[in-house]
Formats: sequence, structure tokens, C-alpha cells
Amino acid sequence: MRTKLTIWRYRLWRFRLTTVGIALASFGAATALVNPPRTVSVAAGLAGATLSFMETRANRRRSEELRFQPREGDKYKDVVDQSAALGPSIESARDVGIMLSRENAELRKRPIRAILQTPDYVLPRDLRTWSLDYLTRRAKTGKIYNDRVLCLASDLLGDDVAKLRAARYFDFLCSNLLAPLDVWQVGRKSPALRGRDLILDPEGRLIPFRRSRLANIIGVSTLAFTTDGQLLLVSQTPENMGSPGLLAPSGSGALEPKDMPDNMADWTIQTIVINGAERELQEECHLEANEIRRSAVVGHGRWISRGAMPEFCAATLLRLTGDQMLDRSVRRVERSFVHEVMPVNLAPVRLWDPRRPLEMLPRKHRDAVSWPLALGLASLAECVNDESWPLRNELISRLTD
Repeated sequence: MRTKLTIWRYRLWRFRLTTVGIALASFGAATALVNPPRTVSVAAGLAGATLSFMETRANRRRSEELRFQPREGDKYKDVVDQSAALGPSIESARDVGIMLSRENAELRKRPIRAILQTPDYVLPRDLRTWSLDYLTRRAKTGKIYNDRVLCLASDLLGDDVAKLRAARYFDFLCSNLLAPLDVWQVGRKSPALRGRDLILDPEGRLIPFRRSRLANIIGVSTLAFTTDGQLLLVSQTPENMGSPGLLAPSGSGALEPKDMPDNMADWTIQTIVINGAERELQEECHLEANEIRRSAVVGHGRWISRGAMPEFCAATLLRLTGDQMLDRSVRRVERSFVHEVMPVNLAPVRLWDPRRPLEMLPRKHRDAVSWPLALGLASLAECVNDESWPLRNELISRLTD
């Protein structure tokens, strides 16, 4: 309902002259038989009807002349090459991104303090131009919502703290999700908006978060392991906006303001990410809090195919076996997003390679991997080689028993 009301609010602003026209027409109809003089009422009614008709026709024509064109086959090879110093590229079934190796080392080494900035993110004026048309199209292709989410407004390296700010999910749809598209209008020989310009500077380099004009919603996920060493994978439904029809981590979604601890002393990016990842894990895998033993952050990357948005991933140790998870049914409220939860065995730890994360999975699953799952596996492969990572010994014990 909130989603529909928000779209209607956007629509009322687009059709504001129509709204005035309807008010004038209503005034004319209501006063046609009483004071003021009938000629004034008739004139107001005709003016309102004409105004409404003209704007409705103009907006409908504009919408029909607008095209959001995906850049099919754009693997961002030039962007990956320019960003080689940041870390290895990670490819999944449909998307590409970069694992930020230096940031990952910092995440494992020390707590990184976080602050919540004000005011909230505001969609830039030029992106608002396309917002109603784009939202209307997206609403027809999947389940969307407009809750408050957290966004990243700074980079983890080069800043003293991780700066977060709140936004609405629609802000993400109308900014980051425009980056894989070019906006065309009838009669133009070039795009009205080039999606690549939203994430790249004039030299073709990724724009840092602190200078980005996009919402940059913070994606979070976790890889949950059972007591017998199986990884839980979530098969997403085609209606899921995250990675429709693909295999996702055990829990995945976006950070929300409620993921920030009540005590400001605990505001670190690691704590907030773990809170959000465990919340998503409980929702999607039908778990209770006491069935989660422990979690730790494993990595961070930029999902280039989604406007170079930030994605954080964690690993979680459960208190349940794989067979116990098979007995769980998907919650009714999650059935629009989650098709199935499946425990799988990974390849032996000695074969894990951060640059070939898909090979950690059974062969039959590799063609359906989402990008957050690929990033999580690559980051996990780095972590098991780091003796200081807190879950290393217990996870390896579960995987090798």
C-alpha cells in the first residue's frame, strides 16, 4: 500500500496541472446553478477540462516516446581494467563487480566506526525527471517496496569513519538501477541520459562514494553454514527484485535504520552489517535468533552492474544440521521472494580460490549464481587464508569433519 501511495504521489506531482484542472471543472459544475454567475462557472469548468485534457495528453505522449534501453552485453571490461588496483573482478551469471581487497583487509583487522548523517539522501533533479516513468515500469516487473534504507556516503579507506545516510528504496531504483540503462527519447540522435555517466568520471574511473550522486543503498548478505558443514543457498523467485530467478546467499537484502544498535558506542560498520545480514537470514531461512551461533564480516565489493553500489557480506555459523533445515518451510510472507532453501556441500577448502569463486559450488549450480553469492564466496576464500579471522578454525573444522 505504501508503494502504491508513493507512486500516486509522484503521479500527482507530474499531473499537477491536471489536478488544478479537475478542481476548476468541479467548481464549475458545483456552482453552475447558483452564484457566481453561470458564465463564470461554465468558463471555469471548460478551462479546467481543457487544462486537464492537454496535460494528460502531453504526459501520455511523453511516456510513449520514452525508452529505457538496457545495454545488453556490457561486461564493463574497461571499468574492471581501470579498477584492477582495487581488487579482482567478480563475475556471476548475469553481473560483474569488484571485490575491494584492501578494504576487506581493514574490515578484518579493526572495527570501523560508523555515523548516521543528516539530511536524508535526495534524488537529484535530473534523475527525478525519469522517476515516475521508470517506477511505473519497474512496478510491473517485480515486487517492490519503499521502506527506509541505509546508504553509504563515504569510502572505507581515506575517511576516518564510515558515513551512512537514510533514503527510500525508490531512490535506489531511480538512481543506481538507471546505471545499466540508457534513456532515449523519440527524435534524439543520442541518449537523453547515459547510464554509465552515473558511475564513471570523465577519465572512465569509478566515482568514489563520497562524490557519487546515486543513493548507493548498502546491500548485505551472509553465507550460513550448518553444524555438518553445508552452505544454505536461497533460490529466489522471478518476482524478487534482488536477483530474480537466481541463487542467492543464505540471507540477503539491504541495510535498514533498525539494524543500527541502540548504543552509539557499538556503531561500527561490522556490527551494523552483521545485524542486517542476520535479520535477512532469519527472515529468508525461517530461523530464530537462538539458532544462530556466531557471525563475522568477510568482505566488501562494488556491484558495477547495479550502479557500482556497495555490497557487504558475512559468514554465519548455525546451531542446526542440513537435514533440520530441509524440514523448514518458507514463511508465507517470504514466498513472493524465496522459492526454496537448499543445503549444499562446497568443494574442499584447499581448492578455494578468490578469483574463481563459482568453482567452490557444485557444477549444477554455477550457471545460476547471483553476484552477492559470488562476492561472498570469493571473500570467504580470502578469509580462510587469514589466521586472524575469528570464524576460521571453527568453519574449517565443520567443513572437514
